[in-house]
Amino acid sequence: METEKKIGIIACSGASNTGAYSDLVARKLMKMGKAKMLCLARFVVNENFAEGLRSEIGKYIVLDGCPINCAEVIVKKSGIDEIIHINTTDFGIMKGKTPVTEDKVDDITEYILKLIK
Repeated sequence: METEKKIGIIACSGASNTGAYSDLVARKLMKMGKAKMLCLARFVVNENFAEGLRSEIGKYIVLDGCPINCAEVIVKKSGIDEIIHINTTDFGIMKGKTPVTEDKVDDITEYILKLIK
């Protein structure tokens, strides 16, 4: 019997509040056992990393913190094209302005949980 593939979640984890949201949501989903958090930097420094995930990861969620979409660009350059892309600014979060709150982390997390059901 074939084992079910995991959901991989990749967060921008950038320097602003929007990246903090991406990181916190990814970590929450990982802690809940809903996704395996993957290191964004590793996609850049290890050209075989994405290929090695193919047998383990069935779906990728990419969380970006702002419209520059660094995480999406990096993941796609590694050869992974089929992703669910989410940007924290789509949830009314303003880069450099909106304080990071648990309520907003929960909102984004719940949105993702609905997508992956």
